[in-house]
Amino acid sequence: MKRSERTRFFIVSGSGLRWLERDRAHDEPVTLGELKPVYQPRHTGPKQVSFESAGPARHGTDKHQEVTRRREAWAGQIAKLLNEQDNNGEFGHLVLVAPPRLLSAIRPHLSRGVTERLQATLGKDLFKTPNHDLKAWLHSPGMI
Repeated sequence: MKRSERTRFFIVSGSGLRWLERDRAHDEPVTLGELKPVYQPRHTGPKQVSFESAGPARHGTDKHQEVTRRREAWAGQIAKLLNEQDNNGEFGHLVLVAPPRLLSAIRPHLSRGVTERLQATLGKDLFKTPNHDLKAWLHSPGMI
């Protein structure tokens, strides 16, 4: 199988992922696909509540754990897509743009091949940035 020598850009946020490549004819990035996170509900029962021992106040106990669980699940979905595209030889180089916490959650799930092709990372949420404005962010030589 022949591997593409193109650089693929993955723009990630908590609400979605889009991947794009530079169009050689127009020198602008073109979106090739998008993915939205799929979350599995953990349980359908009532939220957990703890009571303050010194007074009548109540506190939820599960919000931080739920956010962390969802971030890890989304990071796993992203890494699975990256690993599949790498196995299919769809890109030669990779640039990954994601918020810092999500970026650090994705890295442990990446295969060795993806890690070797990872050319650069950027800890920014640029998911809603239009393609024609991405050149201002990805201006480093060899990126775009």
